[in-house]
Amino acid sequence: MIKNFKIFIYSLILLFSKTIFASSSASFLITQTAFNNYDFEQVLYEYSSEENIKYRNDYLDELISAVITENIILAEKISKKILLTDPNNQEAKLLMMVKSINANNDQELESLRFDKNNQKNDLFEFIFFLNEKIKSKKDISNSFLEIVRSSYTKQSTNYSQNYNFLLFYTSLAALVNEKNYEAIFIKGQLLQMIDDYFFAETTYQKIPEESDYFIDAQRNIAFNYSQENGFDNVENKIKVIVKNNNEDYEITKILADFYRIEKKYDLAIKIYSDLIKENPNDLWYTYYLRGICYEQSDNWDMAELDFLQSLKIKRNSPNVLNYLAYGWIERDIRIDESFVMLTEAYEANPDSHYILDSLAWAYFKKKDYVKAAELMEEVIDMVPGEAVSLDHLGDIYFAMNRKREAVYFWRQAKDLAKPEDEISDKIQMKLKEYDAS
Repeated sequence: MIKNFKIFIYSLILLFSKTIFASSSASFLITQTAFNNYDFEQVLYEYSSEENIKYRNDYLDELISAVITENIILAEKISKKILLTDPNNQEAKLLMMVKSINANNDQELESLRFDKNNQKNDLFEFIFFLNEKIKSKKDISNSFLEIVRSSYTKQSTNYSQNYNFLLFYTSLAALVNEKNYEAIFIKGQLLQMIDDYFFAETTYQKIPEESDYFIDAQRNIAFNYSQENGFDNVENKIKVIVKNNNEDYEITKILADFYRIEKKYDLAIKIYSDLIKENPNDLWYTYYLRGICYEQSDNWDMAELDFLQSLKIKRNSPNVLNYLAYGWIERDIRIDESFVMLTEAYEANPDSHYILDSLAWAYFKKKDYVKAAELMEEVIDMVPGEAVSLDHLGDIYFAMNRKREAVYFWRQAKDLAKPEDEISDKIQMKLKEYDAS
């Protein structure tokens, strides 16, 4: 067993990052560029067009692209070609070992287990073997997925090819066990991250209704469609999904969620209300979402009722506590009660910059400017480009008579503000009022 799995994973990622781009020939430029940009079809096209180049001996990009696009026959062909010149190539061996498992060829698997010096590979041992015995297909698939899980949140913008690494291993996990729906779902998410919405949708479609991942997969399919076609076309797509699953609460809520995102709050409220009527006692989250729609529609009285009802069902929800308390604070009412609620929300979810911003703002309203500044500065460290928080920090500094700093952060907030933040005009008024524009 590997003693330090995390160190092993990091080492694996670094090795992968180095080996992917080992070739130095200029003839590989198009392939490498396409691979780095996640254009796997272009990579495979270049493979077919470069077969006669005499000095070409590195086809790792093509192998990984073939596995990701599920062209397994081609992947096997490429693996064999790689192994002729690099018999210990890790990725090529992994594909051939998966092929051996699927063919129930234990003898071939055992032969691939060792390198030319008759040494075992730690990665192969972790994936395929347990106590010298070959694992089941299910366990092998989960071993691939464990590697992915361990690396999933460790992405770095300096190593964009790590997405290819994760896609490669999720694809192998699904290849070994086609019912590993978690692997399929994660692969769909990764494809979304690289903006390949069409391939992500075809991946999600492999998840059946009986899977726990079906609801989220359907929701992501609708999201993908909206990204490619815009919100003007997404409505009909989602309605088809809802129609085919009209008895499913979570599926029906997808349509309401998209109306909410599109700011069609009246339509969202209607669906949320219908869902609440059907099941009034166990829908804290639906009350919360409807409350957001009411609040965004400038109907605070109805929003407040929904947030309170949500908390009645689930008292300790940090997000609901935060939204309700912040609403009260913004209206200069129930400040002390809001402070208690935000403290509770922060203790439950200290990593949320939204909650920390609200708590800092509560300290501001209580005129504890030093503590407010301390917390809001922490928020800025967490999310440097958050316009609302920058604006808040400016207000706090101004109250502390740190006017030069206040103006600086107001200007920063104004430059970074998005239309939905709805703060640009207010900031401009402050800058004008204090002769700082």
